[in-house]
Amino acid sequence: MFIFACSPGPSHIVPVLVGDAALARAASDKLLAEHNIYVQAINYPTVARGEERLRITVTPRHTAEQMDGLVRAVDQIFTELNINRVRDWKLAGGRAGVGHADAPDHVEPIWNDKQLGLLDGTTPTTLRNGEKAIVDANAVTKAREVFNPLLGPINGTLQATRPVQLDDYVVSSSTMSRQQPLKAKNVPLDGDIPVPPPSVSASA
Repeated sequence: MFIFACSPGPSHIVPVLVGDAALARAASDKLLAEHNIYVQAINYPTVARGEERLRITVTPRHTAEQMDGLVRAVDQIFTELNINRVRDWKLAGGRAGVGHADAPDHVEPIWNDKQLGLLDGTTPTTLRNGEKAIVDANAVTKAREVFNPLLGPINGTLQATRPVQLDDYVVSSSTMSRQQPLKAKNVPLDGDIPVPPPSVSASA
């Protein structure tokens, strides 16, 4: 297996260079149709012509098996469509930060080890298939601090004193509305976690 051409970046978003709009779209379509994996193709004008890519975003809810399956599927499709790998971009002189002789070996990530919980052991473990993801109520509160000014506050408070499993929540059209409170089921309501006042300003 040859290494994919991932453009260097500091975040959890992994841009995999394809370099051709039609191939990027074909790869995206094949991943969905043949492997039930949705990966968006990014084309001009979002990126320059010749720098088309697949944008892969791994989240804490993706299991180890899903990530392994994604790598195998992308490898298979890159082979079937004859999409360039790192060695090919090196031979071509490099593009979009891939295959350049002077490309940095390391890009400083957005989040440091302390923020990721690597220093105090609070980093969530990678899920395996069948394991349930949890949402920490404190993390939800912190996220709302950022999004309330952008999206408007959710009425009411989030009530929980323990990490809440995603399956605890009833997702319906009413819970998607800014005007409706978040509805939960099977969650012990021992105390309120207030929705904090807006503290972050945003501009378009």
